[in-house]
This record gives sequence, C-alpha cells and structure tokens, in this order.
Amino acid sequence: MTFYSNAVDTPKQNMMILPVPNSTNSIELHTIPYKNMFEDLKKSVKSLYERDTESNFMSRSLYASAAPRDTLEVISHGSYLVSIAPQLEDLLRLNTSVFQLTPELFHFFGNHYNREFSFLCCILKQGSKGYEPLCYSHPLHSSGKLFVPTLHYHVHGSKVETEEADWDHTIYSVNSEEKANRGYTSNYYNTVDWSHFPEDYRKPKVTSVRCAEIQGHQKNTDIAFTIWLFNHPQSSKE
Repeated sequence: MTFYSNAVDTPKQNMMILPVPNSTNSIELHTIPYKNMFEDLKKSVKSLYERDTESNFMSRSLYASAAPRDTLEVISHGSYLVSIAPQLEDLLRLNTSVFQLTPELFHFFGNHYNREFSFLCCILKQGSKGYEPLCYSHPLHSSGKLFVPTLHYHVHGSKVETEEADWDHTIYSVNSEEKANRGYTSNYYNTVDWSHFPEDYRKPKVTSVRCAEIQGHQKNTDIAFTIWLFNHPQSSKE
C-alpha cells in the first residue's frame, strides 16, 4: 500500500502520473481517514533520531474493460480526479478535458517502462486546500521489491531535464531494508496507527519503520528496495 503526498506551490493544475508495477488488471484506491500519518511518522522518527536509538474506510477497484477507442473513466477520489491507464498506450485514452498529455511525456514513459506497468494519473481538484494523501495498493513488483515511483519529468522553461533531477523527497517505509538517514524504529516503537485501516486489511507485524531523505540534484530514477516479507504495505512517501 502506497501513500503519496506532495507540496503544491503553483496555482496551475499540474498532472501527476505514477507508474504502478504488476497491475495490468486493476489498481485499488483507498480513502483512509488518517491525514496526520506523515506528521506522526515524522515526529516519531525525529525523536528516535535525537535519542540516537535504533475508521471510516472506502475503497474502489478500478478495471479498464473499455475498448481502446473509449475514453478512460475519470474518478473523483478524495482531493483528486483520477484515471488509470492499464498499459502505456492507454495513456492516449485520457480525457483531454481533464488531463493534458504531451507527445514528449508519452515517449518519456515509453522509454522507461515496459508492459508490466500501469499508470495512475491524478490531478488536484480546483480549490483543494489541506488535501489528503493519495493512497493505493497493488501487487508487488515481479522482483519482489518495494517500488517507489520517483522518476521526474519537469519542464524548466523550454528545457526538459530527464537524466538528472532536483530531489526533495522524504520516504517512509514499513518493514524494509532501506537505509535510513533520519531515524529508525523497531516494533517497540510502533508509529503506525492501524485503527484507521479497514477491518479486513491484513495488518503486518511491524518490525521497522524507516525514513530516508533525498535532496539535491541527483540521478533521475525510480527507487526499489528489499522488504522483510511479502504482503506488507507499500511505502509511505511525502
């Protein structure tokens, strides 16, 4: 399960496209009333670092069963309008009154992702303030690793930089082996409040919560790292 949140500092409605592995058939969106999740994680990891120590719920499965010539459905989900493209070519079926896809962006995804990937296309609703994180789940990548979509595509003036990017990311992960540069918590410090999750959700035994900060001008790439066991939630990303 992946939680995604970002800071918006422009009045423009920017589209966000998140590649999702191993999800040709469906992606499940979740609305979980836990708006302070990142704040809770940040406080806990910060306090651990300083000490130098180691339900209402709604979900909807979206299936793309339409013919290729049909426009993809636009779903109102929390603070976002969302469409799901099961494969790369389905990005051409986006509703152009909501999403603006340039040929350059389409080719960018084609150069980086194979047919194993689907694409979660999101845009903030107009007037959204204090918006909630986007939450979705899907099967693990075929490698068995935790996939975090961090590949950037940003236009700076008339130039598009694709080899390197300016990073400003804080990534929290549960039960992973990711290196943590801001703190680490064991199961003794269980910072995740699972009461916000649905009753039928398989809660894992939390063995670790880690935080990694990535900032500055660095290689433009996605991140994948090893988790302790399969069937654990995907990372939480801010």
